[in-house]
Formats: sequence, C-alpha cells, structure tokens
Amino acid sequence: MSTTAVPTSSLLHQWSLSHAAWDGLLRAAERLRGPAGTEPLLTGKRVAMLLLNPSLRTRLSMEAACQDLGAHLLSAEPGSSWNFEWRSDVRMDGAAAEHLEEALGVLTGMSDAVALRAFAGLHDAAEDAADPVLELAARACPRPLLNLESAMDHPHQALADALVLRDHFGGSPALHESAPRRRVVLSWAPHVKPLPMAVPQAALGAFLREGHDVVLAHPPGFELDARVLTRVEALGAERGGTLETTHDRDAALDGAHVVYAKSWGARAHYGDVDAGATAVRAQPSWRVSEADLARGDDAVFMHCLPVRRGVVVDADVLRGRRSLVQQQAAARLPVQKATLCHALGVDP
Repeated sequence: MSTTAVPTSSLLHQWSLSHAAWDGLLRAAERLRGPAGTEPLLTGKRVAMLLLNPSLRTRLSMEAACQDLGAHLLSAEPGSSWNFEWRSDVRMDGAAAEHLEEALGVLTGMSDAVALRAFAGLHDAAEDAADPVLELAARACPRPLLNLESAMDHPHQALADALVLRDHFGGSPALHESAPRRRVVLSWAPHVKPLPMAVPQAALGAFLREGHDVVLAHPPGFELDARVLTRVEALGAERGGTLETTHDRDAALDGAHVVYAKSWGARAHYGDVDAGATAVRAQPSWRVSEADLARGDDAVFMHCLPVRRGVVVDADVLRGRRSLVQQQAAARLPVQKATLCHALGVDP
C-alpha cells in the first residue's frame, strides 16, 4: 500500500485536535447556524462519503451541509456499490468484491475530501482498538479525511454534544470562569446486543475537554478502552475537567446535571455475540427513568440516537422537557458544516 501524509485539515479522532482547533470548530459551528450556514462557501468542491454502516443523522447532516454550502456530495455504501474488504492479508474469495484501498483511490481521484464511516467489528478487541479501517484510510487517502464514526471514536458526535451543553448551560467552564462546572454522568445502559465503544468514548472526551466533572458509571466488566481513557482524561485535566469511575449507579446519579445514556459491550465477551447479549441483558436496572433524573439537580437527558425505548430509556423521558436528544441531532448539521469548511480550507 502506498502511504501518504495525513492532511492537517483531516479529522480522525477528537483527541487529536488541539484545544484551539476544538474551540475553533465549535465557534465555526455556532456561526454556521446563522446566515453563514447557507452561503455558497464550498461551491465547486466535491465531497465523497463512504458509509460502511447504517446511518441517519450522519448521512442527513452530510447531505444537508453540502447542499447548504454549495458542495456536491458523492455517496457510496455496500448495497449501492460493492462489498468491501479492508484487510491486507486475505484472499478475496468471499463476498467482498473490492478492496477499500482501491475504492479510496477512486474516491480521492474524484473529490476534494473524503468522509468515512466504519464501525468496530466487535470480533477482536485488540484489532478494534487499533481502529484499522480508519487507519488504512488515513494511509491511503491523500485528501482531507473526516471520521464519521470509527471503531474507537465519533468526533462529530463529540463536537455536537459539546455544542449542545454550551447552549444549555450558557457556555463552557473550560473557557469562562463564570460558567460553573457541571456533574455530567455518562451511564452505561442495557441493550438487546453488545454495541461498540466509539460514542461513549467520544462523549467522555467532549465533556472532559469542556471542563466538566464527569462520572463514568457502568457495571463491572464493561470498562472502556484504557488507552482512550488515558488520552481524554489528560486532555480534560488541561481544561479543568475531572473523571470519576464508579459501579454505583445510584451514587452517580445523585446531584447529576446531565445523564448521558449509552450502551456498549462487555470486554470479557468480546467477539461472542450470544454471551455478550446475555451479559448486557443481565443489567435491566440501568434503564433511565424519570425517577433517575429526579435524583439529579434538574438533570437533563442525552443520547446520540437511535435509541430503543423501554430498553435504554423510558419513552416519557424522551418526550419530556428534560430530553436534549433532538437538540443533539440538530447540532450535527452545523458541526458537519464546520468540519467540512475546515477540511476544505474555508474560514466561515
């Protein structure tokens, strides 16, 4: 494989952003919610989007952002194109008809930036921790590359979540001494199957970098990736954020200002779907209810969506005044506009 230097305007991981770059993207997103967000800032540009996994908010925010800013979006995914192989050491005699390296060569030849979505495989923990598909793309892609969720991170969701909390609380304690730190609880939630760690790790990094007191609450055995935790905790400490990890859900919820629920799989059962699903289902008491939010300090509820009602959270929480899930979804659009402008060298 030919190796290229990753363009500096790429967005691979939220923890790879400097604090200045993080704040700059959020300021740009704030501006792009206004009239600037429909100016033809990217006229003449083409953006290639390759979705290897299902998407709703990510797909729509990319399509709307490109349309609003004047760029043309080229979209491909398995089903509308070929099935892709990403491993370099396998004989391609199965369902995959095209290697991702060749596909990326086509995309980069026809576009000014590439956006990729590639979830964790959930078969091998060490393999997923290396974020192999994203790393392959970074090596093979000479164009700016945007991570639309990878095995370990979802930087666009992280930025959107940070933007929503800045809106809700009137600023970031990392930037303004007058903005008090909030108790933000990232709570594991039950599900019907094991899920990847990308979103909870992204949210954790966002809230720490924003300078909040973050509590990571999960049952024993559901630890997040240790290297990611080390990275985001160090970045958060530089901005006043603190991290506490606990298995005591009730203690975590007491006094919470934010409850962010998300499920992920147990490490002990990584690669074993049946055992992983059993382990997830064994924790029904972690579903978020109105009574859980009442333990907090006028706590609000957050989730990246999609969410399973009655499994992760009660429906009345989603419908209630405390829910910020639609604000999170809406924030994906200005964030996507900001990262596209940055990738393509445009100052909004």
